[in-house]
Amino acid sequence: MCGICGIYNARSGEPASPQLIDSMTRLIAHRGPDDSGAHIDGPLGLGFARLSIIDLSGGHQPMCNETGDIWIVFNGEIWNYKELRKTLQEKGHIFQTNSDTETIVHAYEEYGVDCVERLHGMFGFAIWDGPRQRLLLARDKAGKKPLYYTNLNGDIIFGSEIKAILGHPQVRREVDVQAMADFLSVRYVPAPATLFKNISKVKPGHWVLFENETMREHCYWDFTFKKDPEKRSIPEYLEGIKQHVHRAVEERMMADVPVGAMLSGGVDSSIISGIMSTLTPHKVKTFSVGFDHPEYSELPYARMVADHFGTDHHELVVNSSDLTQYWPLLTWHRDEPVSEPSDLGVYLVSKLARQHVTVVLSGEGADELFAGYPKYVVDWMARYYHILPDVVRNQAIQPLLERLPYSMRKLKTAARNISQPAPQRWMNWFGIFNGPLKEQLLADETKMAIDLDASREFQRWLQKNPQRDDLSSMLYLDTKIWLPDNLLMKGDKMTMAASLESRIPMLDYKLIEYAASIPSSAKIKSLKTKYLLKQAFADFLPAPILTRKKMGFNVPTGVWFREGQRDLISKLLLSDRIRGRGYFNDAYIEKMVHDHLAGKTNYQAQIFTLASLELWFRVFIDTPDLKKPEGSVSDLLAEESLATMV
Repeated sequence: MCGICGIYNARSGEPASPQLIDSMTRLIAHRGPDDSGAHIDGPLGLGFARLSIIDLSGGHQPMCNETGDIWIVFNGEIWNYKELRKTLQEKGHIFQTNSDTETIVHAYEEYGVDCVERLHGMFGFAIWDGPRQRLLLARDKAGKKPLYYTNLNGDIIFGSEIKAILGHPQVRREVDVQAMADFLSVRYVPAPATLFKNISKVKPGHWVLFENETMREHCYWDFTFKKDPEKRSIPEYLEGIKQHVHRAVEERMMADVPVGAMLSGGVDSSIISGIMSTLTPHKVKTFSVGFDHPEYSELPYARMVADHFGTDHHELVVNSSDLTQYWPLLTWHRDEPVSEPSDLGVYLVSKLARQHVTVVLSGEGADELFAGYPKYVVDWMARYYHILPDVVRNQAIQPLLERLPYSMRKLKTAARNISQPAPQRWMNWFGIFNGPLKEQLLADETKMAIDLDASREFQRWLQKNPQRDDLSSMLYLDTKIWLPDNLLMKGDKMTMAASLESRIPMLDYKLIEYAASIPSSAKIKSLKTKYLLKQAFADFLPAPILTRKKMGFNVPTGVWFREGQRDLISKLLLSDRIRGRGYFNDAYIEKMVHDHLAGKTNYQAQIFTLASLELWFRVFIDTPDLKKPEGSVSDLLAEESLATMV
C-alpha cells in the first residue's frame, strides 16, 4: 500500500517541478513511510510514498519498462500478478523485479488501456506513456483504493488523497455547495464529486485517460443482478459461497510482512479470522475496539471468536475524550468531514494493529452482497405492499404510521419506505438531513443554488443498470455507492493514517459476481438477514455469533454529547464562525442543539454531521496554510480564539 501523486502540465507544457512533487508527496507520507521516489519527464511529474508489502527490496517506485519510456506509480496489490507475469514472459516481456507493480507496466505495454480489465486486485494507479504523451488513471473494480484528480485549465493534478492535490499552489480550497448539501443528506459525497470544488474522484471500475488535451472516461467493469438467474439448490449456493470466500481470504494473505485481522465479533470478520487460522501454522493476530458504554461494545463477542480459533487477540476501549482529542486529525486524514463516529474506532484500532502487523484483513462488504442489514427485509417485503389495493395503503396503513410515537421511529421509517421508489427509499435509510429537516437547515440562498434532491445520482445508476427487483436494486446501490464512497473510504483513510494496509476479501470481484447471480428469494429466509452466508459457515463459527442481533459499528456519541461534550458542541455549532458562512438557518441549528442537549429530541446524527462539517471547514478552508492539525478540538478552538484576539 502506498501513496501516489503527480502533475501533467498538458496545456501549459511547463516542466514539472521536482520541489512541488516532493512537497505533494510529503503531504501523504503517512501512506508510505518506508520509501519515497519521484520521476520528472518534461511536463510530467510523478511522486510516490511506499509501504513495503511485496518484494521488499525491489519494489521502488516510480517504476518503468525496460526502455524507460512508460512509467507507473501504483497504490495497492494485484492478486493475480504471478499468472499475468507468466503470460507476459511467454510473450517476450523481460522483468527486472518480483513486484506486482512491474507486471502492470508490461501488461500496459501488451494490452494498452485494456490491461486494467485483466487486473484482479485493489488499486489506484497512474501510468505515463511517454511516446504517446498520455496519462492513464485507473481505480479497482470495487473502489477499495481512492484516486482523485483535478483539471486546472488543462493541466492535470492527481493523488491518492485530496490533500496531495491541494498541495499544488494553484489549486484553490473552495467548497462545492451542491456536494455539501448531498453530504448533509447521506453523510458522504457520491462520486465523482468531492466536497472541494473542481476536484473529482475516479469512479470505481473506471479509468480516465488524458491525451491531446482531452479527457476520456470509461467504465471497464460493472455487475448486475440477472433478471432470470440460473437456479441452483441451496446446498449448491452454500458450497459456492464457501469456495469463493476461502479463495478470497487465501489470496489476500499473500505478503512478505506480518498479516493480521480486524475482529469485531460479527459474522463477517469472524469468518475471515477463522479461515486465516486454518491457513497458517501460527496464531493469527486479531484486533478489536470497544467503547466505554458496554451496550455499544462488541468486545465480548470478539473475545469469544478469538478463543474459538485460538488467535493472538488485542483490544482497546474508546471514550468521549478520544473523540475530542482525535477529531481534527481524523478530519485531516479523511480529506472530507468524518462521516461517522466509528472512524475514531477504526483509526485507534489501526494504530494498535500497526504495532504488531503491517497488513490486516477486514470484513466490509458481506452485508451488501448477502443482504445483512435489517433494512433489506423491508426492501424484500416492498413487493407485497405494492400488491395491496390503494384504498388500504392510503386510508388505513399510512394514517396509522403517522400516529406512531418517536420511540418507534425505525419502524416508522421502515414502513414509510415500503411505499417509496427504490432510489428514494435507499436514500432514506442513510438520510440525516432529508425532506423537511434539510429545508429548515439550509439558508434560502443556499437552497436556490442547489438541487435539494440528493437521490438524483442514485436514480442515474439504476437507469443505467436496472436490477431485477427492489432488493437487488438496494444491494446494487449499496455496493456501487455506499461502500466505495463511505465505508471503503473510511477504511482506507483511517488505516493508512496509521501506515497499515487493509484488505477486503468479501469484495473480491468474483465473489461479487457470484452473489449477484443468486436469486433474492434465497438471500432472505423467514425474514432472516444474511441467511446464505450464515448457513454456509454454520458449522464453523460459535453458535452465539450466528444468532446474535446485529449491532453494526455504533458509537455512543449521543451520550457523549449530553455528558462531557456539551460546551464543545455549542462552541462549534453556535459560533460566529458558522453563522458567518451563510449556508445555514442559524435559528434552526440553535433550536436543534438546544433540544438535543435538553433531552427533548435525539438529534445525535444531525449534530455529529454538522459538527464534522464545521471542523472540516476549519481544518481545510479557513486556514491560510495547508497543515495537519495538532491537538484536540478544544485546542483548535483555543488557537482560533487567540488568533482573533490578536
